[in-house]
Amino acid sequence: MSPRRQPGKRGQGPSLLYRLGTWCATHVWKVLAVWLVVLVAGGLLVPKFTDSLTGSSLKVSGSESARAEEVMKEDFDSAVTEDVVVVFDSSTRSVKDAAFRDVVQRGIAELRKQPGVAGVEDPYAPGGEAQIAPDGRTAIVLAGLTGDERDRQGNAPDIQRALDGIQGDGVDVMLTGSSALNAAVVEQEDKDLARAESIGVPIALVVLLIAFGTLVAAGLPILLGVAALMTSFGVLGALSYLTSFDTFVQAVVTMLGLALGIDYCLFIVTRQREELQARPDRPIAQTVGATMASAGKAVLFSGFTVLISVAGLLLVRAPVFRSMAFGVMVAVAVMLTVAMTLLPAVLGLCGTKINRLAVPGLRRAVSHPDPEHSIWARWTKLVLRRPLLIGGAAVLALGAAAIPVTGLKLGFDVGASAVADAPAGAGYHLVSEKFAPGAATPIQVVVTKKEGSFDDGDLAAMDRLATRIEGHKQVDSVLSVTGLLKERTGRGDVSALKAAMAEDGGSLDRIVNSRADAAILTVFSKAAPDADEAIDLVHWIRDTAAPGAESSAGGLAVATGGLTAQTVDVAGEIDRSTPWVLGAILGLSFVLLLLAFRSLLLALSAIVMNLLAVGAAFGLLTWVFQEGAGESLLDFTSRGFIQAYLPLLTFVVLFGLSMDYEVFIISRMKEEWDRTRDNTRAVTVGTVHTAKVITAAAAIMVIVFAAFMITKVVEVKQMGFALAAAVLVDATLIRVVVVPAAMRLAGDANWWLPGWLDRVLPRVDLTEGPGPAPADKGGDPAVPAPAQATRASGTPGASSSS
Repeated sequence: MSPRRQPGKRGQGPSLLYRLGTWCATHVWKVLAVWLVVLVAGGLLVPKFTDSLTGSSLKVSGSESARAEEVMKEDFDSAVTEDVVVVFDSSTRSVKDAAFRDVVQRGIAELRKQPGVAGVEDPYAPGGEAQIAPDGRTAIVLAGLTGDERDRQGNAPDIQRALDGIQGDGVDVMLTGSSALNAAVVEQEDKDLARAESIGVPIALVVLLIAFGTLVAAGLPILLGVAALMTSFGVLGALSYLTSFDTFVQAVVTMLGLALGIDYCLFIVTRQREELQARPDRPIAQTVGATMASAGKAVLFSGFTVLISVAGLLLVRAPVFRSMAFGVMVAVAVMLTVAMTLLPAVLGLCGTKINRLAVPGLRRAVSHPDPEHSIWARWTKLVLRRPLLIGGAAVLALGAAAIPVTGLKLGFDVGASAVADAPAGAGYHLVSEKFAPGAATPIQVVVTKKEGSFDDGDLAAMDRLATRIEGHKQVDSVLSVTGLLKERTGRGDVSALKAAMAEDGGSLDRIVNSRADAAILTVFSKAAPDADEAIDLVHWIRDTAAPGAESSAGGLAVATGGLTAQTVDVAGEIDRSTPWVLGAILGLSFVLLLLAFRSLLLALSAIVMNLLAVGAAFGLLTWVFQEGAGESLLDFTSRGFIQAYLPLLTFVVLFGLSMDYEVFIISRMKEEWDRTRDNTRAVTVGTVHTAKVITAAAAIMVIVFAAFMITKVVEVKQMGFALAAAVLVDATLIRVVVVPAAMRLAGDANWWLPGWLDRVLPRVDLTEGPGPAPADKGGDPAVPAPAQATRASGTPGASSSS
């Protein structure tokens, strides 16, 4: 076969991917030189990415909590946007001891010197008795942080380091609150990810050795997967100059970067070895070109399906989702670039040496692969003989696994248990134990006057609002301007406010602004910020208490903010956006698959198969983490819910990953269907020739994802489990059982497309093209012969439009 005709359509030149693969294999050193520069630059930018990571942001654009934060940031002179707590604790000293008091005073002085800190409240000042624990051994200092989320989380570690310098005399000093906890979670995730990689990568190499049988072939996917991961972090590092990324992006990109990077290389390397086995006399550059025009095309399409799936997250009006979407999209784009350019150059450099360093005991499998007589061939024949029985049993098993998802409950874990050994976590637990659990992360009720300054009626309405909130059974206390004025003067009117602001405005600047047209009621809940009781309290304030204050003083507007309010808002945004995200993903995926396979049934069944895998994975996730079935095994304590943003994020990632396997197996089936028009043979050949590589790819993904279940951060643990479970289900039950069984039952209807639709749809055929011809004419009958010799239809098996 001449390179001009390989592997494009009859009478047409070679496809773009064929030409790209051939060029990269011919100009090896140019490609490697460019990639060396890219890798060095990426490595230099990685620290920028890791330094810019922030904890999980629950801000929702346009939400009530976002409006409250905006008012606090713009209308107050101190610009406090978050209340935090500094905990002073001793097991040997009383708060009345001079040494204890000296540490507190030095701590307060140090806090006031720190950038980004405003409004420090002394527990020893008049009215500060509530800041001392009943046991007399713990005191808390309330402080405000200024700036946006990135600024606050960046300042928190510096503040803790400054406080570390003043603690002593048996007194521990710990900064806690939302930003401090997020900063500690970022640090913990860095440690966990390094550990997960050190476990997952070596085991993945073992799987590759078993799959390939040679050290050279097995090492390529690992090396290129790591290169893709480093480059991805480098690109994200460059983007970090423009925006910040959620710390969960690092975990997701690491998981997907290793898994997808290795898998994409695995599929291409496998096809390259088949091409070398089938046509040993052909020049290496042409072999690489043929590989890229076939397996490379399927990889490219699979990558685009992942990109489209993840892009659906951009429809969610929350930075945490958009940050993750951009991070994953960058990683997938980098992986595709590596697979399309660096990998063919390396394959050209290796040539036939790709089969060197064979593993003892696997030499025959390397030199004489025989898929037609493999265990997969025997299994496929069994499934095709009893498709209804075996396929039906698999579907019932998937349905049973999905049952728990009907009770799925969403919540938000602040991550304190994951960083219990860090000052932020230890301080959080002390505040919860000795004070109100919500004291470290209070609810902020922002009251603003629409026109002019507060009058007596406005202050009276605010006082009634504060009193009503404080009377709620879930509220420990409320800090309000009228309450503070009454403590000082016995009155809470405008004249008392003006006098207090003129006399000592500094003590009021955190709760009322200088124009006296905005005030903050700080609500300390008896429940933790991520507890159902705290969430119900926010709903009650918004739906019942706040409207009453607004109606009694017509010029007032009330907005409830803080961590718990953000949790409520992000849950509402997820509910709003989920139908749109799912509709966009399913609709675009159907169109892409219809273009790829030119079959209504295959496009529809691919989506159904993916939903089966995702449903089973979510059911298992709910059973293990929400119902607590895996607590002892996976070392966690169930909170009775799944992290709020995890299901939607996991769905889009899983949908994209599941589509990978569907594309690889169906594309190989379509090759044979285009050649023979025999559905049973097409299903057999497609399954037999992809089952081994899909199983190896799935095993690698499961290993990489499962390695992240050892982390302490709950959302990373849940994500790793969900991805591992979905891939395992997909590879073991769906791709080698349900798919061939369903296609056997459907018969020729698998490949049906109405004539009018066939004429309307653009020709974007993405099947893998003609399979490699056997080295001898009496070779394996399951291997398709060259297309130009046996083409049975006018529908091409390879596209020139790649």
